[in-house]
Amino acid sequence: MAEYRVRDRQHERLLEHLLLTRGVDEGAFTSFLEPDYVRDSHDPFLLPDMAAAVERLHKAKVDGETVAVWSDYDADGVPGGVMLSQLLRMLGFTIIHYIPHRHEEGFGLNNGGIDKLAAQGAKLIITIDCGTSDVEPVAFAKSKGIDVIVTDHHEQPPVLPDALVVNPKRHGAQYPFAGLCGSGVAWKLAQAYLTKYRPENFVEGQEKWLLDLVGIATLSDRVPLVGENRMLAKFGLTVLRRGRRPGLAALLKLLRINAATLTEDDIGFMISPRLNAASRMDTPELAARLLATDTETEAYALARELDAINTERKSVVATTVKEVNKRLATHDVENPVIVMGSPAWRPGVLGLVASSLSDTHNKPVFLWGREGGELLRGSCRSNGVSVVELMEGARDVFEDYGGHHASGGFSLPLERAHLLNDHLTKSFLQLASKPVEQEPTWIDRQLSLGELAPALRDLNKLAPFGEGNHKPLFVFPNVSLGSVKVFGKQQNHLDIHLSQNGDTTSGIAFFSTPDSFTKKVAAGERGDVIGHVELDWRNKPRVRIVDII
Repeated sequence: MAEYRVRDRQHERLLEHLLLTRGVDEGAFTSFLEPDYVRDSHDPFLLPDMAAAVERLHKAKVDGETVAVWSDYDADGVPGGVMLSQLLRMLGFTIIHYIPHRHEEGFGLNNGGIDKLAAQGAKLIITIDCGTSDVEPVAFAKSKGIDVIVTDHHEQPPVLPDALVVNPKRHGAQYPFAGLCGSGVAWKLAQAYLTKYRPENFVEGQEKWLLDLVGIATLSDRVPLVGENRMLAKFGLTVLRRGRRPGLAALLKLLRINAATLTEDDIGFMISPRLNAASRMDTPELAARLLATDTETEAYALARELDAINTERKSVVATTVKEVNKRLATHDVENPVIVMGSPAWRPGVLGLVASSLSDTHNKPVFLWGREGGELLRGSCRSNGVSVVELMEGARDVFEDYGGHHASGGFSLPLERAHLLNDHLTKSFLQLASKPVEQEPTWIDRQLSLGELAPALRDLNKLAPFGEGNHKPLFVFPNVSLGSVKVFGKQQNHLDIHLSQNGDTTSGIAFFSTPDSFTKKVAAGERGDVIGHVELDWRNKPRVRIVDII
């Protein structure tokens, strides 16, 4: 059962209180609430290898070389790849945008893709959101006469590739902000190049119209939304709300999202999943084409196709979840870790499947499938014990593994697959013997339903929310629960009428039933409602319910 604690009231005014609880000093309130493009853009030449990268890029321009932009296939890499490709084409470069196939090529550079680019005459590869660990593929590229500039934000491995590695997380890096996403680092390369080699016909600030793509990537990649990232996200949203990009305009119209009021939630829950669905379902170029198209006819066709692929992705996830649950129902022994796999399962969707199963069964979940290679690849999720620690305890089974506390990925040979369950179970039991103190969930403040409208005005100033600037969580005490309505195609969402001291509003709980909360929901009951404050589709305040106690 979750433990909730309400933060001490540090300031009577809500906005100031929320800023203080996020560690923003009073003297920095204005700079946090009003990001400035010039002030918050750090000198790109402070990044490792940036000066040399700019010179190598300019040499490609002067010599008329073909440049390949090699981006990762997710909602960080694809927007960044489109951004840098479009900018360099505007500057007169000959560009190939290459996106590896998730299932056939996997993450990062690979020799097969490099061979294809060599055949097309590429002499320089610029990576986006990958490359820091690609020692062998970079060496292969060098053997083909291709230089490599890496723009990335992943942690530095023991050995760097023989490339120009522009990465704020490199050991000894002097750059003052290490939290950029992959596209953010690519943006710094663009900034640095324009600082030194801006053409006369490319007016100052013209590149800011590409911040919509950097904003999507920054809001999609769970990087801290503070400092330079907060500026990039906020200015990115400003450009996105202008609706200038035909592909995004078509997708927003299809999803019935008003571009003028687009939020980070719209990006995170509606746009990013569809961009990611393209690579999960074997068509990574579709997302890039949607972002890059400049014609309305193509934009609407691509938007419909991408949305259909996302629907197919949901179906594949649901089918796989159902298959795992069916297998679990036939098991005689109940294990503390769910471990399953099938060569027929798509590795690209298994993270979503594992997340759903972990929420349902409240256990760590490890699932594997097979893609275009000798190794099995899988994903893992957990709401409690760290999956990284679990994999550490079973390291002998894996070929490779990594991740964070709640999520991760792994690979292993087929001949070791039968060992995975036993090794992870033993690892879990060893970890379970160590006492773990459950972290409380902190509530930012107590509010009344009558304070929703003024609270939203303050929240709009504090947005966008994400890592490092979490969406405020409030408790509304002694609320009367009225009618409880079920809605959605699968009837798995709740709309609860809330009232308190004469004030009323709607309370929404997605993927929930009346039994989903600490206190069972029933009309006529009273309870403390814990949730976020937001606008509904009619622009009226409502509560996004997290729990009722």
